[in-house]
Amino acid sequence: MNKWRHRVAWLILGAAVALAGCGGEVTPGPSGEGMEPTSSAAPSEVESPKALPRTVTTYRDAWGVPHLFAETLADAAYGLGYAQAEDRLADIYINARTATGRMAEAFGPEHVERDYLIRLVRNAEVVQEYWATCPEHLKSLGENFVKGVQAYLADHPEKQIEFAMELEGWHCGAIARAMILQWPIGTIFDDLSHKEATPSFSSNAWVVAPSRSAEGCAILLTDPHLTWEGMAVFYEARVHTQQADLSGFFLVGCPLLALGHNGYVAWACTTGGPDTSDVYAIKLNPDNLTQYEYDGAWLQAELTTITIPIRGSQPVEKSAAYTHLGPVMSEPDLEKHIAYVGASPYLEQTGLFEQLYRMNTARSCTEFYNALAMQCLMEQNILFADREGTIQYVRNGATPKRPEGYDWSKPVPGNTQATAWLGIHDIADLVQITNPEHGYMQNCNVSPQFMTRERLIDLGAYPDYVLNVSWDTQNPRSQRVIQLLDTDELITKDEAMAIAFDVYDILAKPWQEALKSALDSDTTGLAEDAAFARAVNTLLTWDGRYVPESVGAPLMKFWRLNCQKAGIDCEAIIQERMLSPAERAHLLELLAKTLEELRGRSGSAEITWGALHKVGRGERLFPAAGAEFGNSAAFTETVFDVESKETAEGIFVAHSGSMATQLIFLYKHGIESYTCTMWGQSADPQSPHYVDQGEKLYSKRTFKPAWFDKEELMDHVESQKVLTIP
Repeated sequence: MNKWRHRVAWLILGAAVALAGCGGEVTPGPSGEGMEPTSSAAPSEVESPKALPRTVTTYRDAWGVPHLFAETLADAAYGLGYAQAEDRLADIYINARTATGRMAEAFGPEHVERDYLIRLVRNAEVVQEYWATCPEHLKSLGENFVKGVQAYLADHPEKQIEFAMELEGWHCGAIARAMILQWPIGTIFDDLSHKEATPSFSSNAWVVAPSRSAEGCAILLTDPHLTWEGMAVFYEARVHTQQADLSGFFLVGCPLLALGHNGYVAWACTTGGPDTSDVYAIKLNPDNLTQYEYDGAWLQAELTTITIPIRGSQPVEKSAAYTHLGPVMSEPDLEKHIAYVGASPYLEQTGLFEQLYRMNTARSCTEFYNALAMQCLMEQNILFADREGTIQYVRNGATPKRPEGYDWSKPVPGNTQATAWLGIHDIADLVQITNPEHGYMQNCNVSPQFMTRERLIDLGAYPDYVLNVSWDTQNPRSQRVIQLLDTDELITKDEAMAIAFDVYDILAKPWQEALKSALDSDTTGLAEDAAFARAVNTLLTWDGRYVPESVGAPLMKFWRLNCQKAGIDCEAIIQERMLSPAERAHLLELLAKTLEELRGRSGSAEITWGALHKVGRGERLFPAAGAEFGNSAAFTETVFDVESKETAEGIFVAHSGSMATQLIFLYKHGIESYTCTMWGQSADPQSPHYVDQGEKLYSKRTFKPAWFDKEELMDHVESQKVLTIP
């Protein structure tokens, strides 16, 4: 990602988990009872008329994942709040502080910038204003969630967190909104920096129609690849109520499902989408810098001061200015009397919580599509499917209608109504596909023209800013998924699981061919060395998979990185174009250098991938499969990609990539799904579920059953808790 989008992702998601000493992870908690109707009916219409105590029952399965059973979604939210507090209490407070711009208050001055930005876009104020009038069945979700957290603390006062703050129901909406705002704000900073947009995150998603499934049902994979700390680390849970059954991953601090499925529909998201946000360059009045020009008149900006409390220091006061187009997003250029304003529909939207509710309770792709039509979810490639076998795709996002004649990827003049938006596009105007003839679709952060082997859309049918293809053209992850899906006419359950965890490098063969070519014209004499010859043989016989036992995988990684650093034309190798004699000789010299480096690092050049690449946290580390390395898309090779950081011991420990994977089979009679997370359900190092999934699932590239059916679940229950809702 470029520095501006990276800055925004850091600012919103943050790395405060490390400061707090808790290793953010996905986890559920005690059971819940209660749920809301799929319509906008008030709770009184669905609750039992009897004045009996309401309860929520939580069963934790063998992996510590909570399964909550309640009458209404609101009652389930109470149990979910209790469960999340049980597993990830510190993260709830961190996310609430992040969403309200109160991180510096607890953790110090390094968080001032992120607090300022989230306050500048008025996240807390917008949600509070909405909360005062939002429908009761939505408000009760947040209120009950917070009551569940408070109930846990009442039962366990010794667990209170030093940096706790008073939680309120609206914080749930603020957390959800803070999460999605990073995408449009990132687009604003891309425009502001005059740089081409680059993805904040990478993810994989694909969907198969019943016609291509040996199971006779639609199959959907949701596989977000995000950072493994902060707000992006989801919480896994199941919820069962009269109004909806939910399975998948929730934001910590929010009672609504973010990714996964309900009893009828499944969905997945990957970064990419229409251009939803812009930057306007406004001219300031040289005689009064608080005024800006618009259609020949000077308008007064709304000025305010944002005061940010700081732990261990005096509060900081920062100015903020708002125009009718949006807030000023950077320091004005006072010499040119120019300021830059961020404009996005998302800065004023209040319907996200309701849209999530409607997505959670949708009973068909049609109902899910109608929920998406609210367009409060950030710009994303969204794939979804239902039990009837429908599969759909929407390149989703609240997209302004722009006047023609301007480059909307850069700041445009903000002094005239000629550049004013002409409204917001209806969802029908966006790129979308339903039930493609090929019977499958995938989107691993690519242009919708590459959803299958053949193009499914007419690129000329959409304005550039609706299609909005720049960085997301095609990549090796997408190419590999298409290879696997397109050549398999009837995908079995085992094959679907193998595709989800595939670690084959489609770039292996071009690099092997380049090595052969270099050897054929060797002028270095290196091939005569026995150790070098063994390394060459290891590379040429490598099967292209980044698996723990592979000796060829480390050689390939470090050799290619050395080639990249040395300025070798890697793209020419990938395209299988002939290199010059000097470049071919250089390839061999860099391989010899790589061997020496591996010997220096590990004592041997014949070290396995798993000995160097680990997944886990703390001292509990396990061999990891998958790879992502290098600075260009050409080095994002695998479907199951794991980004890693080198430790002082020379070990690479995974810190981002696949982290909340769910494979979903939508049978007509019901849904069956499988999940895998990178660590474990609990953030407590003393818990048996702290890193059990990392050890037994993630490192072995395998799934656990979701046990969505209660009868199946009861054979795998680890604990049970019944909560009475006050």
